[in-house]
Amino acid sequence: MCRTSPPDDGSEKSAKRQEPMDPCYRIVTKPIALHASVKNIKKRVTNVKWYFPFCLVCVVQDAGTNNMIDAVRFADNHLDDGNFSKNKKDAMTFGEFAKDFFTPKDPRGYRMRNIQRGKSYGEDHYNHQQDMLDLYFIPQWGDWLIDSLSDVQIEDYILGLKSKQTGKLLGDSMRNKGLTVMKIVLQEAKRQGFVEKNVAADISEITEHNKKRLPFRDDEMRIMFPEDDNELINIWGGLMWSVYFLIMRDTGFRPGEVAGLERKNYIPEFHGLYTRQSVDIHRKLRERIKTTGKGFDFKTGVLTAQTERLLRFHLGTMSGDMLFLVNGRFIIPETSNKHLKETIKTLGIPRKGRTQYSLRHSFETDLSGEISDQILLQLMAHTGYRQEYDHRTPETLLRQLQPVRKILEERGKDDQNTR
Repeated sequence: MCRTSPPDDGSEKSAKRQEPMDPCYRIVTKPIALHASVKNIKKRVTNVKWYFPFCLVCVVQDAGTNNMIDAVRFADNHLDDGNFSKNKKDAMTFGEFAKDFFTPKDPRGYRMRNIQRGKSYGEDHYNHQQDMLDLYFIPQWGDWLIDSLSDVQIEDYILGLKSKQTGKLLGDSMRNKGLTVMKIVLQEAKRQGFVEKNVAADISEITEHNKKRLPFRDDEMRIMFPEDDNELINIWGGLMWSVYFLIMRDTGFRPGEVAGLERKNYIPEFHGLYTRQSVDIHRKLRERIKTTGKGFDFKTGVLTAQTERLLRFHLGTMSGDMLFLVNGRFIIPETSNKHLKETIKTLGIPRKGRTQYSLRHSFETDLSGEISDQILLQLMAHTGYRQEYDHRTPETLLRQLQPVRKILEERGKDDQNTR
């Protein structure tokens, strides 16, 4: 099928062609017509040379280097020996295949088939996976033929994957989620016949050493949320932000759930509020929370007297239905987290391991062992016990175990008295 150089016809041009060639090049012997697959992949081919009338050299540039392995794979996969038929379905780029992959647009697609198999995943689950494709993988490989990807390319890219927002290396867990997304997409491409092998299937996950989120201590909470209303408002830079973080402290709501609160969600006669919606990272208000479809379709929370007092004040000064807007726009988690970090920095509170989710961790830690597990799960909207949210100290656990001591003291006494 292939030659190391074109055949010698005795001409001057032929003599030039017989010059030693770079060993990285592979010349694929074919008729002069340019194969349709080459046309479809022209953005991936940076240099196509024809050695009339026999062959071509595809020099494929990958991340700034000429990658001849890709060129060989391309030629072997897409050019049959002696004819122009393709040995797979029509060539498709990764971007074409991955566009809207995790959305319900395709009635025979991955997501809809999951529903048919009775696999229930939340909307946020699929949205997050599509976000990974749209933010990271389609921009990287959108113009590549889907069967030209290799395991080495995918692994190298994921190991060095950096946040589009901060430029910092993504956490171990987030990069592993990206790997899962690639495995799912390429497995579906294999099922549909666009690739022969899921090249991401055997890539090992990163051993996770994510930074542990820490709760705020009681003394830190008193500094962040002083009893004096004016002092508190001054600390948080305004009434709206004060109410925003007070609600997060009192309810354990997730940032998007707080951001999606409306005037109607406040129920004054029961000193609390509820929500069925949240704001996502794209500033879109979604009629769901993270656990919608997983047992908890709404969240509730009661408010302290100070939070209720400042909330009523805020309601009286605002127009419209949404409780929290900045310049007429929804607040995304990145914005509120940045505001919290700047605030605690000003207060001299250590920022390491602290995010707005630390308020949620503090909420569960304060209530763990004080209320029933079922009520705690409902307040947190967790489908099961999450140990990473429970930061109780040994002293706290011992205090909560004092009723057990009485049971231990009394065991066997009833039986002894009946003898």
